[in-house]
Amino acid sequence: MVLMAPVSAMAEEEAAAAATPDFEYLDMKPLVLPIITEKGLTQQVSLVISLEVPYGTKDKVKAMEPKLADAYISDLYGALGTGHGLMKNNVIDIPAIKARLSKNTVKVLGPDKVNDVLLQVVQQSQR
Repeated sequence: MVLMAPVSAMAEEEAAAAATPDFEYLDMKPLVLPIITEKGLTQQVSLVISLEVPYGTKDKVKAMEPKLADAYISDLYGALGTGHGLMKNNVIDIPAIKARLSKNTVKVLGPDKVNDVLLQVVQQSQR
């Protein structure tokens, strides 16, 4: 005969805590940005951004997605057209874009609301 010891409530809580991830991901709608220079429309850039947020806060951040997208577009639109260090040899500088997106995320949401801004897809097409 095998005797099973009852699982303590403390052990159940520890198991549940261990199963809960630290972060979850919010996949934003793709952003499409025209690059307009003195020559007119020269390129188009598409970005797919995912935000790494603390577990349980995804819905709160999702509610701010339109405001975040607006901040991203407003900042990158002019910066891409004038250069401002976002292009190297006519190619998007991914680390510079990510840094700007991270900075704008903190401006809109405040500190410690997003752990990381991830660029899932970056497409650049010449016109």
